[in-house]
Amino acid sequence: MNKSSNKGRIGWIDLAKGICIFLVVFHHTTVALDLDYPFSTQLTSFRMPLYFILSGLFFKQYEGFIGFLKRKTNKLLIPFLFFLLMTSVIPCGFIQHDLSLKYFFTDMNGPLYNYTIWFLLCLFEINLLFYFIQWLAGLVGSKYTLLLLALACVSLGVCGLFLGLTGHTIPLYVGTTLTALPFFAFGWWLRRHTRFLSSPVNLRHDVPLMLICGIIVFFCATPVIFSFNFIPREGVAFVHLCGIAGTMMVLILAKILKRIPLVTFWGRYSIMILCTHEVVILVLSKIMSRFLHGVPLLIAVLTVTLLICHLLILFMRKYMPHVTAQKDLIPV
Repeated sequence: MNKSSNKGRIGWIDLAKGICIFLVVFHHTTVALDLDYPFSTQLTSFRMPLYFILSGLFFKQYEGFIGFLKRKTNKLLIPFLFFLLMTSVIPCGFIQHDLSLKYFFTDMNGPLYNYTIWFLLCLFEINLLFYFIQWLAGLVGSKYTLLLLALACVSLGVCGLFLGLTGHTIPLYVGTTLTALPFFAFGWWLRRHTRFLSSPVNLRHDVPLMLICGIIVFFCATPVIFSFNFIPREGVAFVHLCGIAGTMMVLILAKILKRIPLVTFWGRYSIMILCTHEVVILVLSKIMSRFLHGVPLLIAVLTVTLLICHLLILFMRKYMPHVTAQKDLIPV
């Protein structure tokens, strides 16, 4: 394996995370500027599934449920609550007189709302749900554990798709949690039941597989909005297929490239970019749109946003490690 640090990180996995967070920032920049871009449907079909699958790769039960809950609270829930407070509740408190927490979970397009942090809460829920599914499946016996785990995750994923199709909204992104569960489970399976992470690059096999995955995404992609669990009826059968195919395409590409220094660095600290870029884009788009338009505006906002986020990583890594998943706030 290609190690990116003495802590045993897998360098090309950090590169895959970096590609993922770049796609997220790029997409949100185009949304803020109301601009279209080529292959937006294709990228939308696997951008967030890539993040869920990457998270599932490193799922562990640790020393028991209490220890597991503490770790996931440190890594996901605390950053979510901190950035919810600092980038949403407090700023909006100066704007709205009828401020309530319900607002932040129902109207994600409100003023100064840092809506991208929804992913942290959703991922926290997925981890807990997958933990209990794995525990329940294990009670039956090791012979059928994997089969029962797969059936449970697929069934709940179908329930999530149904909720998205029918427009039923469950608070706290539970619908998205159900829809995304099979992606997370696929990531877990990919690491523990295949040699994909440990096997060396084989261009004769990897490149054709990457091309096949790209073809699937190109022809079958559907414009899913995972944050709202919006599932278009015409593409519902391909939601999970495209998410997995697109993710495999990116993972194989990252495995071949191994490392791109800046992008790999962003991937290692992607949670910090995830939690801060939306507010940066909002401010920059308001300022720069007075002087630039179209593609030059997009390039300027995207470039400066990534630069600011890079500087914020350096700052938060040193001065805010306990609320950015770098150190544990709750002792484990």
